[in-house]
Formats: sequence, C-alpha cells, structure tokens
Amino acid sequence: MLKPTTILSIILLMLVSACKKNAEGPEAAIVNTDKPSNVFYVKTFPISISGLDDVVHVTGVIQSDSEAKPSFKTGGVIAKTYVEEGDHVRKGQLLAKLNATEIEAMTTQAKAALEKAQRDQQRAQNLYADSIATLEQLQNSITAVDVAKKSLQIAEFNLEYSEVRSPIDGKIITQLMHEGEITGPGIPVFYIMGVLRSDWKLVAGLTDKNWGRLRQGDKVKITIDAYPGWTIDGQVKRLSDVANPQSGTFDAEVSIPSKDKRIAAGMMAHMEIKPTAGSKYTMIPIEALVSSNGATGVVYVPKDGVAEKRTIQIQQFEGERIAVLSGLEGATEVITAGSGFLEDGDRISVEK
Repeated sequence: MLKPTTILSIILLMLVSACKKNAEGPEAAIVNTDKPSNVFYVKTFPISISGLDDVVHVTGVIQSDSEAKPSFKTGGVIAKTYVEEGDHVRKGQLLAKLNATEIEAMTTQAKAALEKAQRDQQRAQNLYADSIATLEQLQNSITAVDVAKKSLQIAEFNLEYSEVRSPIDGKIITQLMHEGEITGPGIPVFYIMGVLRSDWKLVAGLTDKNWGRLRQGDKVKITIDAYPGWTIDGQVKRLSDVANPQSGTFDAEVSIPSKDKRIAAGMMAHMEIKPTAGSKYTMIPIEALVSSNGATGVVYVPKDGVAEKRTIQIQQFEGERIAVLSGLEGATEVITAGSGFLEDGDRISVEK
C-alpha cells in the first residue's frame, strides 16, 4: 500500500504534465500551419452578360402640339378685334382688322399708276409705228406697265392681309394687341393654343445616356398627377437632335391621347418608356465593388495568383447587381469576399 505522501506526489506530477501539454498545444498549431502569412484568402464570382430592365423613368410637362401667334402683314392702327381671351375659334375665322384707309389709298394710287403706264405704252406704240418714237422708248413704256402691275399686286396683297384670321382650331389664350393700338408687321396680336384631343403632347428632358437608348415609336406608359390610377398608352413621337439651351437635356415628345379626360397645358405627367432594343451589359455582384464615385468604380479581379485592380464605368445599379460598360475586358470573374482588404498586386488564394 502506497503512502499518502507518495500518492500526493503522483497527483502533482500528473497536474504538471497536463499543464505542459496545454501550453504547448496552441504553439504547436501555429508552427504546423501550412498557410503562408502574406497571402489573402478571397472568394470570387463569375462575370455574366445579360440585359437590363431598360425602362426609362422621366417626368414631363403637358403642352399643346398646335400653337399659333397670328399677326398682320403690314403695320397700322387696329380698327377692330372680334374675339376675346378664352374664346374658342375655328381655322379661318376673322379675328381682327386694321384701319384700311392708308392701304386702300395705296391700292388706288397703284391702280392710277398702272392706267397711266398703259396709256403711255399705247402712245409709244403709235409713235413707234409712225417712226417718231424709238424702239428704246417703246421698250421703256412696256417695262413701266410691268412695274405698275407689280406695284398694284403688292398693294392688293397688303390690303387682303390687313386682317388677321385664325390659322388653327383652338382657344384664345392671350390677346396681345387691342383696338386703337398701332402694330407693326409680324407683331403677334393673339396667342392661340390648340385644345382638341389630338393637340396634346408630353415633353420631357432626357439625359444624353437615356436619349441614346430611345427610338422614335418606343412605347410609353403615362400617368398624370391630376388623375391618380389613370394610365395612358402613348409612344415617342420625336427626339430632339439639339440639347435644350436652358436645361442642357434632350427633349423627347410623346403623343398623349386625352380620351375622355380634361387635359390642360402645364400639367405634370410621369412616363415609363420601354426601349425597343434592349441592351446587353457585363453584370457583376454589388459585393465586388470596393469604392465608387459617380459613374466610375473600383473592383479587383484574380490574375495569375494576384489581385489586379480595375477601374470600371458603371451603366446603372440594378438591385444586387451592377451593369458595367467597360473596365472588365478579358476578365471572367471578380473578387467578392475579401476585396475590401486588397491592394493592387497582392497575392491571393481563391477559396472554392
């Protein structure tokens, strides 16, 4: 039988041995690892090519597609106006007249000048037949008759256009000149706007990127703030070839049938334009983006065991994906997990 002191010694020896093994365990694990300390362990995601939901969302203003600012051809005193602001007018309807005293006098004067020129021509022909007048004198008299006829034609034309008639069916929005005022040639007297169902259009400003994606005839879904829940089907009627000097955007005009709703110029409307031809883009997950600044961003791609930094041009964000325009040429995958700790040229090991 062992003595108590011997048993105590055995227990103490076992405790010391256990403590020594525990102290050596973690140290041994570090020494035995086979992973290099200067390699970053990352995960990658394959690059794909696919289309986008290319719907263009834009807000525009309803305008009239038919407008007119009729004016007098000649200047003078306005004798009479026949319509007021708010009146509906028909094409060809008389709107205003000038005081024709001066124009009628010029017409009468032109007629008298023509009659005199014709008499002079007859006299020159008679004298030429008697060999008294020369051929040149006869020719001059003929020319004088032609000039007098043209002068009368001008006077009669001015007399005819001493009144203003509506060039379109529409509504008088503004009366710019009134009775008794002196007007000049080409100065608008009225502002007329077409208000028929076929006269309305929707004008919206597009960025150059969206302008390049659209074509004439693209389908449009239109909603108007004044009529919640009412959707109109329209189409792109015209795309401007010149940027708007005030906004810097490119105007798109969309036809908008009013149907049974009242529509007024200045109403706000929202459009969803679906491009006819969808675009294909390089798609990567949003986790791969290390940083971004507007339309540019930074990602890393694996290349020969190292991380290669790439600057990409971003088309747009779509949920958890990014549509890339350029910057990933020749790459088949991007680094996702671990990309935030990388620098260009770092050694990597891709974890499957």
